[in-house]
Amino acid sequence: MSSPVYRGPAVLLADGREIRVEAELTGSVPRYGLPGWTGELRTADAGLTSGAVRRGRLRLPSGWEGGFAVIRTVLGASSVWVRGNDLEASPADWPG
Repeated sequence: MSSPVYRGPAVLLADGREIRVEAELTGSVPRYGLPGWTGELRTADAGLTSGAVRRGRLRLPSGWEGGFAVIRTVLGASSVWVRGNDLEASPADWPG
């Protein structure tokens, strides 16, 4: 199976907030072990790009939702890089 990819709008859920982002995600669906994903989230919302958000959930328009942790923030940039894995949220279920 090829690596699932998702590019498009998403909503980041963290600290009781909903932040609209543009996501570019690449998934990993191993034969054994936990599915996961990494990617970049872009937004103009300073709450995300200031480093205040360290973990949360990401929801795609299809309803898919998975947990993530921020792995890289560049202060002053409009992007953060994230890594996620969740027993119940495989990237294999991302919209095509």
